[in-house]
Amino acid sequence: MFVQRKRFVKKNTGLYVENSLLHVVRPLVAVLVVFVLFVFALSIFVFNQYVSLYTRIDPEIYSVLSSTGRAVVYVSAFTEIGVENVIEKWVFGDLRIYKLIVHSASEVNKLISTSGVFSIYGEKKFKHQSLLYYDVNRYNFTVDIDNVFHRATGVWTGRGVVVAVIDTGVDYTHPDFFDGNKSIIRVLVSVLYRNISSSEKFLMWDLDLNPNIDLLLDFDLKLYRERGEPAFLDINGHGTHVAGIIAGRGHASSGKYRGIAPGSRLIIIKSFDKYGFSTIDLCLTALEWVYNYTEIYDISILNLSWGASFASDGSDPLSLAVDKLVNKGVWVFIAAGNAGNYPNTIHVPAVSKLGFAVGAWDPYYNVLASFSSLGPTIDGRLKPDFVGAGVLIVAPKSRYVDFPDRLEVNEYYVALSGTSMATPVVAGVAAVFIEYYVYWFKSKPSPLDFVNYVVNNGFRVNVFYKDFITGYGAPLAPR
Repeated sequence: MFVQRKRFVKKNTGLYVENSLLHVVRPLVAVLVVFVLFVFALSIFVFNQYVSLYTRIDPEIYSVLSSTGRAVVYVSAFTEIGVENVIEKWVFGDLRIYKLIVHSASEVNKLISTSGVFSIYGEKKFKHQSLLYYDVNRYNFTVDIDNVFHRATGVWTGRGVVVAVIDTGVDYTHPDFFDGNKSIIRVLVSVLYRNISSSEKFLMWDLDLNPNIDLLLDFDLKLYRERGEPAFLDINGHGTHVAGIIAGRGHASSGKYRGIAPGSRLIIIKSFDKYGFSTIDLCLTALEWVYNYTEIYDISILNLSWGASFASDGSDPLSLAVDKLVNKGVWVFIAAGNAGNYPNTIHVPAVSKLGFAVGAWDPYYNVLASFSSLGPTIDGRLKPDFVGAGVLIVAPKSRYVDFPDRLEVNEYYVALSGTSMATPVVAGVAAVFIEYYVYWFKSKPSPLDFVNYVVNNGFRVNVFYKDFITGYGAPLAPR
């Protein structure tokens, strides 16, 4: 009994000492955890502020200056500034973007310290986002998968909604871009050519005022023969496919391959050449045209299925221009990029603060597409905002382009993949939503109304919150 009691006392003594230590240690651990979390949060905040400040000047400018002694720069300012030797200028409300040449780092540093100047970026090349490598034997793309997945087969078709597309042009002769004998394309714009007679930075053809498609085609083919690039016609194929995903009527397939919003109308702005490339100048001019003509043509949505990979926290000129368009009431949907499932790979201008970045979903296997870029942005914002069907999407094919035989459904349709395809899918759902909302609520919805609708009615991969992989998930068309 004595031994047993002794053991019991020792045991209890140990327990008493242990509990006493825990009584002291637990609060210390809790304080330490709180301190570590605070330091971590503070470091992220400081880092983000540093990145935001640092990326106001594109570091590539200094590299170009050191190697060539001169660099073309784009200065974004929220007021008029007194700069000399301006090559070009774009205006988006209070935002001014100046193109000029600098010859030293001190010039750049002086510019960034000028009152009103927000950022300085160098020259960039932009490319449309589409992929051709998919193994078609693993996919049955005879199904109109984007409409099925996003359930865009109901009574809402985007009637009365005007969608603008900046891309490689369009094959305006395709049967899917007509209602009877009338083109569903309201206006064609080209920033690849300037109108010398009127000093405009663009050419324009209003198909409501001049619906003669034969005359338009003759004009384009003449330019093609003489200059190697038509003004409006798509000889790349990307723009036709994107436009068809949004608004194609499906006439060439007896209604099988309709667009997501086959009641909407299109405005096509061509700023990419036959190889699918563009520049900051051309893209800014295209965006400026949309900004200036939004009210005239009642533009509700803008689709940008292209981008470039360089560091930006949204202070680059294209992202700032996108934000200004959203402030004006245009919903802008932008391809997130095809850089793969790696963090911090969202392309510009999808990194813009107010535009919607769109990643790609594989609706055949119900997984994130392996090529879809991931967030967050370098300043810590969660992108993409949505995902859309983006693998082997069947849509109109330009008859002036040959795609690999394995991807061509027939002479009128081709199946393409990329965030380029996912973006017009989501833009089309947005057009359908606008028609639905206006009908029921008698007012035009805001981008936040669309977000709230998707949160409550969309296909949510992460049901708890927005993430940097799929955003708010995939929008589903209202029934």
